[in-house]
Amino acid sequence: MRHVNSMFHIENERLIKTSNNEPVPEDEPVVILRGRDRLALPTLLHYRTLAKQDGCTDWFMERLDPPIEEFIKFREEHWDRMKQPGVTKGK
Repeated sequence: MRHVNSMFHIENERLIKTSNNEPVPEDEPVVILRGRDRLALPTLLHYRTLAKQDGCTDWFMERLDPPIEEFIKFREEHWDRMKQPGVTKGK
C-alpha cells in the first residue's frame, strides 16, 4: 500500500479513500500535483482558501495542512528540482 496523502492511498493499483476504504471510481477524474511543480503550492493554498469560504468541515480543513506543509518543506529543501509544469514535455 502506498499513501498518497492523509486522505488517499493506493492498494492493488486502485486509489482508495483512506477514511472509509472506498475505492475512487475509475471514471471519476483525479488530479495529482507533484512537489516539484512550482504552481502546486499556490494552487493548494488557494484551494484551502476556497474550502474555508465554502464552509468545509474542520475534519477536512485539518487534513489540508499536512500536505501543504510537505509541499513547503519540499520547496525549501529541493528548490533546485522545482519546475514549471510541462517544461519537460513528459520526459
